[in-house]
Amino acid sequence: MIRPFTVFCKLNRISFSDRQWLEKEAGSLSHTDGVCPVCHAGASLSPFASYTRYLVEWKDSLPATHEITVQRYLCSSCGHTHALLSSALVPYSSYSLRFILMVLRDHFLGRACVQKICERAGISVSTLYRWKTLFLAHKALWLGILEDMGTPAGTFMDGMDGALLQGFYRKFLFSFLQHPRGTSADPPRGMQGRASGFT
Repeated sequence: MIRPFTVFCKLNRISFSDRQWLEKEAGSLSHTDGVCPVCHAGASLSPFASYTRYLVEWKDSLPATHEITVQRYLCSSCGHTHALLSSALVPYSSYSLRFILMVLRDHFLGRACVQKICERAGISVSTLYRWKTLFLAHKALWLGILEDMGTPAGTFMDGMDGALLQGFYRKFLFSFLQHPRGTSADPPRGMQGRASGFT
């Protein structure tokens, strides 16, 4: 997987939709230096194929589902293929990163009961709690135990930006809110055995 990071402002200040964010990053292989994530050969990636998947985002305060195309690249050096996946997406999930964060924000701020939040988002209660558990685990992983204890979830969300997403990915080799089972990295302690999202 190739993850370009081109949007570095705070996530709650991005003025365009998740679909526009995705389109902005769709042609941004140059932001990854064109280096193969497996063999690290430079300038060895070329367009190979593509596949479609769904993207669920908020549009006019309602969930909206779009079919999107993800470009794959082939490394001429090692033969591996890699999907170019926008930082607007959570790998192995149809829900955009901001969609999940907005659902969790409503929950953490107590804007409505869990059932109402889930009905509005079109998700199950178990999905909300799975996202919450993953968010809190990744927040603790990024901040460390002591800082995590003193940082409310809402404050952490307010400070989230592209630099944090990029730093998290580079440090842990999986994306923020990506379930570790969808990665080659070992899951953080206490996260083994939880249900993963879908591709």
